[in-house]
Amino acid sequence: MTDALKFNQDLDLLDRGEAAVLGGGLAGLTAALTLAEAGIETLLVEERGALGWEVPHGLELYLASGQPVPGALQRIVDALTERNAFRDGTLDPVAWELLMDELVQAAKIRVHFRALAGACDADRGLVRLTTKSGPLAVQANVLVDATENARLARSAGAKFQGTAGKAVSRAFMVCAVEPPAAPESFEIEGLREVLVRPTLWKSEAQVSFVVDSASADRAESEQRFAIAKAVEALRARKPGFDKANLALTAHEAFALQVPRLEAASLHENLRVAGPSVLGRKPSLQERARLGVEAGTAALERLKAAVAK
Repeated sequence: MTDALKFNQDLDLLDRGEAAVLGGGLAGLTAALTLAEAGIETLLVEERGALGWEVPHGLELYLASGQPVPGALQRIVDALTERNAFRDGTLDPVAWELLMDELVQAAKIRVHFRALAGACDADRGLVRLTTKSGPLAVQANVLVDATENARLARSAGAKFQGTAGKAVSRAFMVCAVEPPAAPESFEIEGLREVLVRPTLWKSEAQVSFVVDSASADRAESEQRFAIAKAVEALRARKPGFDKANLALTAHEAFALQVPRLEAASLHENLRVAGPSVLGRKPSLQERARLGVEAGTAALERLKAAVAK
């Protein structure tokens, strides 16, 4: 570990457990549930204010067709179905977010929101956090890096192959429309893979698109311009969208291609669940599977340590 990543000896400890999962997206949630339901004292740290953020914050509202649904995700789908919040592969983002909180409470997982995981000292099981209260740390015997960009693994010296692509996907929702009965592709100059899909609501549709972000500094403004451009085009050219109003935009964009993790380079106390395992944007089913796999591997590491 480089000098820049060494911890200040006076860094206060926010929490300590047997396992700590850093990143509260779907992969992090399923990893934490896998550990907690096996009787492991588990911490879950999330930089945003929502768990399973891909759905409410990224508006990833649809299960990928033709892909198996892991048991951990099937439990979520079943619970949402009982609440009339899942139909034909489509998720309700509000009900989803509420259910995430219920699941971690039932599993007695200790959750810390608004805490950005940064540097990782895997030898000591320490992770530095940036919080509203200043720099703090969490400590555990095993760590699961479920951040979107494998931030902990990078700080612990893991190696990656390839480079990040420029293409990102972004989604938004429009209301006062006549949504299509099934997904429809749409051509808009300057955007790629524009897809209009029905949601669970009669007069609302989701629009997703792919755009190249040449500059990280300008990516957000470029994407917002692309959203406005898409709404304007839909109003003018798509029947039933002439009165379309922007209802909600995703907080997050998803990178379609990321450097792929070299698993052999990981520290023995660290596991990873996220896009870097695949080198690309995962589907919701894949995220759930990656989380279960990372949680299971972390559990095996804990058992092996006890057996020594």
